[in-house]
Amino acid sequence: MRNRLHACWAIAALTVALPAASEGIAVPSGLCQVGYWSSNRNLDGQEDVGLLNCSLAWRQSLGDAARVVVSGRGGYAVTGSADDWGGRVREAYLDWQAGAWSLRLGRQVLAWGRGDRINPTDNLAPRDFTLLVAEDEDQKLGIDAARLRYELSSSLSASVLVARFGAHKTPSGSLPSNTVRALEPGGAEWAVKLDHTGSLDWSLSYFDGYERFTRYTAVFRSPTAFVFQGEFERSKVLGLDAATALGAWTIRTELAYSELQPDCTGCAQYKRKVARAVVGADRDFLETSNVNFQVFALRRSNYVDPASLPAARQPLAMGVDRLNSEFGRDEWGITLRVSHRALNERLKVEVSGIADLTNRSGVLRPRLTYAYSDQLRLGAGADYFRGKTQSFFGSRKDNQTTFVDMGLVF
Repeated sequence: MRNRLHACWAIAALTVALPAASEGIAVPSGLCQVGYWSSNRNLDGQEDVGLLNCSLAWRQSLGDAARVVVSGRGGYAVTGSADDWGGRVREAYLDWQAGAWSLRLGRQVLAWGRGDRINPTDNLAPRDFTLLVAEDEDQKLGIDAARLRYELSSSLSASVLVARFGAHKTPSGSLPSNTVRALEPGGAEWAVKLDHTGSLDWSLSYFDGYERFTRYTAVFRSPTAFVFQGEFERSKVLGLDAATALGAWTIRTELAYSELQPDCTGCAQYKRKVARAVVGADRDFLETSNVNFQVFALRRSNYVDPASLPAARQPLAMGVDRLNSEFGRDEWGITLRVSHRALNERLKVEVSGIADLTNRSGVLRPRLTYAYSDQLRLGAGADYFRGKTQSFFGSRKDNQTTFVDMGLVF
């Protein structure tokens, strides 16, 4: 059903665009890739994955006031499974502008926040964490939404957004056999945002919708039999982000305060609260290099440490924590990303890492891309996970991988 809805958005956008194009039909752009990954990202032990896919984007102006955008991806192993053909429409929306007003209607990728890849205020963008892509931004999926924005001044705008829920796609290979998957909620989501640009860029946002990760609890069907029941939580998030230049450095921060509870009647007693923060800085060196450093932290309410429970209950509580990727009331860590361009910017080398200092786990991610020509691009990289099983990155060791790919840009 969801795939048919995506296709309907694309067909509707094309139907509007083709007859209305007054200056000819735009030429689509895209990238086709072949590659090899030593492991997929589904935590199921699959190895030696061949990759073949194409991404396509088409942007058509409809006079001075409107445009239509359609993009998608399709091919072999695009969803992180080692033996799967598939594809999806990522975007299919109509943009319209009249004076200070603008409206975007259709399937769109929404990206909020100014942190580097860790964005506590980015509540509207579902991701496919199984995708075999080198860049995290390519994991983002579109959602069906209507966004209305009004320019209050040259530096300040206000937006209102109504959307249909879209869940994260997470690895399923490590789920226990007694897991009951959650049904996606059918209710609408909405958000408002006040955005300022200038010497100090900032935005203030409020989101009322659903948490995109499934949350699991252990439900006993009998004194000796239980299941890990999944459900989506109702989520309300107040967010603030900011960025400013301080000499050669750019300083960024992002804060979010969330209230979450199961989407059911009479569940107020299970309400929990989560506060997240990211503070970082980045700068260029010698016009060819960049360094980015961040500190991130979060605090959860109502967290119960498995070590505080009776010994017989600890294994079950630890299993629930692994399913929910929660390993303490307080967690904090650092990120570091260093990149360098050479050979007239044809060669880019990047090394990034995340260290979970609370539970002593981490990931190291080297990347290399080389543009042989304007059309031919070569790439290679790896993801190395370290840590004990009861930690965020240690629980993802089966997703450790190396990859090479070749892409043709058109």
